[in-house]
Amino acid sequence: MVFEDLSNFDTGFKRNRIRHEILPLLEKENWNHYKTYWNFHEQKDLLYQFGSKNKPEIKSNGFVYRIPHQTWILIDSASKKELLDFHLKQMGIYPLYRSGFENFRIQSEGERAYLENKLYVLYKSKFGDLFIIGKKSPLFLRPTSKIEGDFLSIQWNDREFKIYNPDGKYSLGTSKPGEKIEIRSGKKEISECMRENGIPFFLRPYLPILYYENRPIQILFSLFSESEKNYPKRIYLEFKNE
Repeated sequence: MVFEDLSNFDTGFKRNRIRHEILPLLEKENWNHYKTYWNFHEQKDLLYQFGSKNKPEIKSNGFVYRIPHQTWILIDSASKKELLDFHLKQMGIYPLYRSGFENFRIQSEGERAYLENKLYVLYKSKFGDLFIIGKKSPLFLRPTSKIEGDFLSIQWNDREFKIYNPDGKYSLGTSKPGEKIEIRSGKKEISECMRENGIPFFLRPYLPILYYENRPIQILFSLFSESEKNYPKRIYLEFKNE
């Protein structure tokens, strides 16, 4: 027996947003849109947000979207603009002006592309994903911390990290120019760790770092995105002499 599931028309589901809004655009461009759809569906990274599991509300520009690098480089100029405009529409923002788009597109073929206005930021590094970040995103807020009994709680980007801290030796911090962190093979600059993890340069000053006795020991990438792991995975508390 075959019947129509009413949920197939609910655009609150990602699969339906792709089916009813993205696929028509792909078909218009004469793509093999069914193959493209399933590639996106399996990767689950065409449309996803940091800090919220719900569909963004129209006229809210506090969300972050991430367009995979491979998606961006494989589509033509017209499709790039349609893809950006689609995401901006979800945030209740007007489409990009042609001149602004062309400037960003040309930049994206080099080392770094960056476009900022009062509502959002577009950013893409050479081999990294493309970020669309609303100016009301909690990513632009400073991280905070508080003591909860024997635990230190660190909050940022509507996420929380807790660590057992009965003696008060752990604390919250953010990166400082030239600062290094202890890893298994020695020491590594924190700015380089963030670059390798694809953190946009303008967000790096906000990203929380766990300190122990005023020394950085772990970068809390998990507060940036649930798909990221804190680095280093193992906390090294025995420091070598400077």
